[in-house]
Amino acid sequence: MNITRPGLLSRYRSYLIAATVLFVVGILLGITLSIYYPELIQQAVTQIEEQLRRLGQDVFQSKFSQGVWILFLHNLRALGLIAVLGLLLGIYPVFAMLFNGLIIGVVGVMSMQTTTIAGFLAGIVPHGILEIPAILLGASLGLRLGIAPLFSRKKSPFATPKPNAWQGYRRELAAGLRLLVLCTALLFLAAIIEVGITPHIMALFTPGT
Repeated sequence: MNITRPGLLSRYRSYLIAATVLFVVGILLGITLSIYYPELIQQAVTQIEEQLRRLGQDVFQSKFSQGVWILFLHNLRALGLIAVLGLLLGIYPVFAMLFNGLIIGVVGVMSMQTTTIAGFLAGIVPHGILEIPAILLGASLGLRLGIAPLFSRKKSPFATPKPNAWQGYRRELAAGLRLLVLCTALLFLAAIIEVGITPHIMALFTPGT
């Protein structure tokens, strides 16, 4: 199964663009709300901060291999929900991309109180260059699964001649599985970097370390 063969990513190109736009809009929304409505945002993210704090404890207070596994499974579960729940008219991937972007925007603004832009990027970029594309690709799959079947049968990418009606679905399933394999590999590598490398890079930008 060649996950990199030509045509795999082009199949999802328009949906990947849509997912990226939603993600960027979420970031801008998070930045804007954090600047103009800081108290409201602080109340809204308190519970999320607590969940992330508990996850961080589980990951970074464990052995390296166990921490990587915990983080990988957490992100893989999120990816699976985005892809599978996209079947519900693509609503969940839209929400997930906006929400994840918003969180990054909020965290970015809040982190400026204790660190520099370079320090914030040091905590995001090393693993984010793999993790964020994986999530965007998962969202593009979810959007395609939810939106493509709504097209007319003639225009739908699922459409095939009636005698071979199942071929279109099998083709989509095979492409979706290849994409998920790629996303899974990216998430695993990102988890290794986030647990083993990102903290050391962040320390370079943290005063007193």
